[in-house]
Amino acid sequence: MEKKILYLLAVGMILFVSCQEEEEVVIDPTIDNTILRGSQLESLMKKVVIHDGSFDDVVDGGNCFSINLPYTILQNGEEHLINELSDYQGLFDTDIIEIQFPITITLFDHSEEIISTISHLVDFANMCQVNDDDIECVDFIYPIRLSTFDNRSNAFSSLDIGHDSGMFEFMSNVDENTSVSINYPINLQLHNGQRVGAQHNSDLLKIILDVVSVCDENDN
Repeated sequence: MEKKILYLLAVGMILFVSCQEEEEVVIDPTIDNTILRGSQLESLMKKVVIHDGSFDDVVDGGNCFSINLPYTILQNGEEHLINELSDYQGLFDTDIIEIQFPITITLFDHSEEIISTISHLVDFANMCQVNDDDIECVDFIYPIRLSTFDNRSNAFSSLDIGHDSGMFEFMSNVDENTSVSINYPINLQLHNGQRVGAQHNSDLLKIILDVVSVCDENDN
């Protein structure tokens, strides 16, 4: 009986130590690169990946959405196909521009809407703010790998993000019980075409803050 008791105590101690060791591993998920919920970095990252709809304002009048290419307009009565971004260079505020409907627009959150009439388009344009939240002067270069840690199940996972739309959706819907960290290094492209690298969260925050302070937004 005494041997059995000693055996059970020994097993219990082994299990206790194992649990303690497992817990120590779980609670150490690369804290330095964790994107803290409600932090300045989280807010700025979301603004970087908002869809910028200001580049075609001469046509649609709304900086918080853009018209999906290709589509057709009448410019001063002449038909023109808008097939690429360079086609906007030939359009001016003094032109009489008529959109040939239907068209599809991409909203700030990267969702899409089919628009059939000018009044429907104007409704969306009226919902835009004069100065929207998007940061237009710096872009992430993808793919970017994120690591996640579920605080309830103590489970780690990772995912590769390949576009602003994926980053926006993930950051907007990530569970409050999930910690997220960036797998550095990552690269960004500035408004002047220069590429810069970030090695950790402090780097990333500084890059975004520095460029925002000197970059002119295109919103009208």
